[in-house]
Amino acid sequence: MHSISTESIEATGVIEAGNPERERALAKIVIFLVLVAAFAGLVDFFRLSVPFGTKLIILAWTPRLADTLAMWSVGFAGAISLVLVDRSLKDFGLKAALPKYTFLAMAVPFATGGAIYLPVWILELGGFGGTASLGSATLSALIHFPMHLFAAAGEELGWRGVLVPNLARTAGSKTIAFVPGAIWALWHYPDILFFDYNVGTPAIFALICFSISVIGVGAFLSWLRLASGSIWPAVVFHGVHNSVILGIFDRVTDPKAVTLYITTEFGIGLSIVSAVVGCLCWFKLQSRRGIMSE
Repeated sequence: MHSISTESIEATGVIEAGNPERERALAKIVIFLVLVAAFAGLVDFFRLSVPFGTKLIILAWTPRLADTLAMWSVGFAGAISLVLVDRSLKDFGLKAALPKYTFLAMAVPFATGGAIYLPVWILELGGFGGTASLGSATLSALIHFPMHLFAAAGEELGWRGVLVPNLARTAGSKTIAFVPGAIWALWHYPDILFFDYNVGTPAIFALICFSISVIGVGAFLSWLRLASGSIWPAVVFHGVHNSVILGIFDRVTDPKAVTLYITTEFGIGLSIVSAVVGCLCWFKLQSRRGIMSE
């Protein structure tokens, strides 16, 4: 079946009610979200019922394998929804992006990390581990970057490859900016509450800060996906973010009592920076598409 290109979504905005393209877009969103929930439940069932270390055919069941399967389950859900409705994977946006979008995707995690961690080190709210620690963390991040990029691709094919472009056909700028991030945050809640995806701060604090951060980042990625017409800048950002924030900045920071409340993906620092970036990208989406927020 024919699928509207991302460029035409940007040009025309929301498709009018009764248009078959709009109905197909809504169908893809519904199928995708149902499958995401079902696959997440299946992975969590395995986490609870199969002890880590168990041999599964040729692989051992480990937390890393569980995380990778969970992330790729989002991409599989997206692929299934596209095949069922469009008989095509065109919505994924697999074409190459202009270099400026890829460079931006690579630069933002470093800028974000610097804005959060440099003040923490300078104000001695957390210690800097030193140049040797920085060099070791950077080398480790480079070695593990392909793995982070591969796992990130699984999630991005779903969230930004399917959810964002189809929301762009059916909803206004506020929904496009903030709803994907809200769903993305909710998808992580079981990990935070039940599977130790946290750094030791109170669960309610972690949930609030993480949610604000992910919703803000989601707005940036929604804009990036629609502006570039490609999924790859979002994949690059996600992979670089995980490598840089978790693999470098967190590793070279010696925590004090207050540090973890400011740093990491569960601290107030990233939530503030991400909220600012998210609002800016919402404004860019409004201006770019010529539509009013809801």
